[in-house]
Amino acid sequence: MIIPYMPGVLTLPIETYWDGTPCHETPLHATVALGLDTQGLCLTATMPLQAAPRIPSEMPLTRVANLWEYDVVECFLAGPGRYLEVELGAGGHFLVLDFSAPRVRQNDYATFTPAMTFEPALAGHTVWRASIHLPWSMLPEPIQGVNAYVISGGKHLCYQPLPGPAPDFHQPARFPAVRLAERP
Repeated sequence: MIIPYMPGVLTLPIETYWDGTPCHETPLHATVALGLDTQGLCLTATMPLQAAPRIPSEMPLTRVANLWEYDVVECFLAGPGRYLEVELGAGGHFLVLDFSAPRVRQNDYATFTPAMTFEPALAGHTVWRASIHLPWSMLPEPIQGVNAYVISGGKHLCYQPLPGPAPDFHQPARFPAVRLAERP
């Protein structure tokens, strides 16, 4: 897989449970789109709004610790020796965490204020969409693996299933291979 320069994007459909079992509940299906520009990487999550959405009370476009406790789409980007976890929530919130090994956090980007957009599911729209721009300096170099996930209502979906007896998204060595397109 290759993450291209925009307007092209690499789209990751999230349609199976974490263990690879097909998810027939289409309202849980989501997508992550990844595209590059001269300043870094743009990540866009799109997902239907749930019937009883779990959204934090903080203002949209703000960082929320433990965002995974709400309706969220996640994308993990792995490189040698580290990986980045990016979460975008149904209320327009975000969380970015940097890890040096599985679950060994090295940076929580508590002061990061990203360029971000949020389109809520309003006025008859059934899906929400959030985009975040990550500067080159935040990205693992080189990016070698990627995976994407949904957490909603106690259910865990995955782009590429991961082994184990329970959902464990922190398996960067098992992420599908990806590379960045050459700069134009």
